[in-house]
Amino acid sequence: MRVGRTLTHHFEIETRQYDLLGIDLGEGARRRMIIFGAVIILVWIALLVPIIGVPMKSTVSLYVVPPFVITAFGWRAGKHHERRRRVTEWALAVRYALRAHRPIIGLGARAADKTEYLPWRERVAAQKMAGLAKARVTPEWEREAVVELDPQVRAGADITVNQRARLLGADHVQRVSRRTSGKRN
Repeated sequence: MRVGRTLTHHFEIETRQYDLLGIDLGEGARRRMIIFGAVIILVWIALLVPIIGVPMKSTVSLYVVPPFVITAFGWRAGKHHERRRRVTEWALAVRYALRAHRPIIGLGARAADKTEYLPWRERVAAQKMAGLAKARVTPEWEREAVVELDPQVRAGADITVNQRARLLGADHVQRVSRRTSGKRN
């Protein structure tokens, strides 16, 4: 028996830029990272010009340093998925925190009601929030007040199972297989 391997990660080839505006970049910088950084710089400058104004000698570092830091840290390989960039993980975390968790009910048979969404306080990690607010977050099972769902929620009632479970052994399986094999002949 042979076990196959995935070799696509080893063949990760990225184009590099070796000189930029007459400046030698040595072993070269990744072109996608340069493009990403240029977009970040343009967006950052577009945000700061109306607030602070045209860059002066005292504010140049405010215009230059944050985009370079975001580019340098954001273009690293992701913590959870090696093939993703950290910027992608940051964007997904922000999207998850803002959009809410919308459950899939009955394989999409119906849309979830707003009362069935995962609340914001549960979406954001409790430890991070507690560290920021320096407060203790009580888990939901330790809270005294039970929150009742809106009566207009279209979810069904609890399911009760009233069947008795039977344990069937190998002898029963053999009897059934003999009966079905006799019907085939």
